[in-house]
Amino acid sequence: MAGVQSAGKHRGISLLLLSGASGLSPFGLVILIPALNELAEQFSVGFAQMQFLVSAYLIGLGVAQPVVGILSDRFGRRRILLMGFAVFIIASLACAFVDSFYQLIALRFLQALGASVGSVTTRAIVRDTHNTEESARALSFIAAAMGVSPVMAPIIGGVLGDAYGPESLFLLTAALGAVIWLWMLLRLPETHDPKKGQEITLHEWRRSYAQLIRSKVFMGYALIYGFEQGLFLAFMAVGASVFEQNLHLGQQTFGFAWGMLGVAFIIGAMLGSRLTLKHGMRRILTMGVVTTLMGGWALFAIVFAMELQLWSLLTALAILMVANGMVAPLSLAGAISYRPLIAGTSSGLASSVGLILSGACTIIAGAIYVSSFVPVALLMAVCATLTWLMWLMVRSQESRSER
Repeated sequence: MAGVQSAGKHRGISLLLLSGASGLSPFGLVILIPALNELAEQFSVGFAQMQFLVSAYLIGLGVAQPVVGILSDRFGRRRILLMGFAVFIIASLACAFVDSFYQLIALRFLQALGASVGSVTTRAIVRDTHNTEESARALSFIAAAMGVSPVMAPIIGGVLGDAYGPESLFLLTAALGAVIWLWMLLRLPETHDPKKGQEITLHEWRRSYAQLIRSKVFMGYALIYGFEQGLFLAFMAVGASVFEQNLHLGQQTFGFAWGMLGVAFIIGAMLGSRLTLKHGMRRILTMGVVTTLMGGWALFAIVFAMELQLWSLLTALAILMVANGMVAPLSLAGAISYRPLIAGTSSGLASSVGLILSGACTIIAGAIYVSSFVPVALLMAVCATLTWLMWLMVRSQESRSER
């Protein structure tokens, strides 16, 4: 666990460091969720408007990550990581002292721009130092370790927000960003030769993007990731209100429930890593996608047919989260392995597709949730179905290329 399996001077890169750099982005997103109702009261806005604090962050990640991918291929991984984390720290501090809701939305977008370097660049570092199958295993490990972020963030957000107010959550994210920035400064080597990226012309970059976008394999993997993430972020966007209005439970209970789902994600990621080594990536992806499809429609059936109950809701969501832990890292591994020489670009574009889809799902969920969870459950089931259809497309294309 201590280091990336690679040759030469990169053998000592810590997977825990890469996990921390990747995990700061979801931590910064999720920690705010239990405090959304309090922020709505503080800024005197409706709950539907509060979803823009979530969607602005997601869209910020989606907009920035393709650019981050290009920059990391062209100028190296380490420099881009340090610059991005500096932006995240500054934006987080500013969020704590802002007095306008619209300024807060803008700063959340800026926060995301800085945090976007974490997941894209660390995936590229993994691809720099691993082959395809090893990348899938390493990314699954990082995904499992990253699962600590969504486990701890809502619990911390609920407790700290109740005690010291939402401002304390932004100060905490700034402090964590500073710790990881210093750790990277001291311990992270460069794994990509910037001279190789600088030899690639702007025309070649455009051609690479065009090839990725036209590829049904690459786009299929990216859309699998996007619909998987969109399924859960649709719930996350309205979850605090569902717990308060439908289940009559407080934000701390929602925080702990979301933490339990984070544990399910970790289990899925670890299971996916182990099973991929034994059975191969394609078979495990099939297992995870089919579980997502069945779980999504089972959740809708439960919510539609009976009164919403805490344990039936959490059971269905936990099954879906285990599947998500298996599918998300493997689909990203498939996307970034399509063109290994531009792993940063591939990682950035795949993440961008996924996050823009996720951001759209949060906006839709906020718009269709009024007093019933049924429309949101249907949206989640549709995302599960689209995940399955994208996997069928990828399998078809890969089978053709193998003939």
